[in-house]
Amino acid sequence: MPVKVTVNLPEETVEAIKEIARDRGTTVTEALRQVIESQRFLHNETMAGKDLLLQNPADRTTQRVVFNAPRRYATAKR
Repeated sequence: MPVKVTVNLPEETVEAIKEIARDRGTTVTEALRQVIESQRFLHNETMAGKDLLLQNPADRTTQRVVFNAPRRYATAKR
């Protein structure tokens, strides 16, 4: 069952979630839920010792991406 939550966010963050909602053709509430679930997934995977890599399809280079990770992690190109 949904729970109503009230939060105070910087204007820049509100604009970002509105942009995401527009791009996805959904509501701000749904976009916020998706962003939180994505962050939880990334958090759980990185805490399990996994890396998130982005690959440039043009030259197949990869870049490790870190979101609010413990200090032992660093961003590095591979």
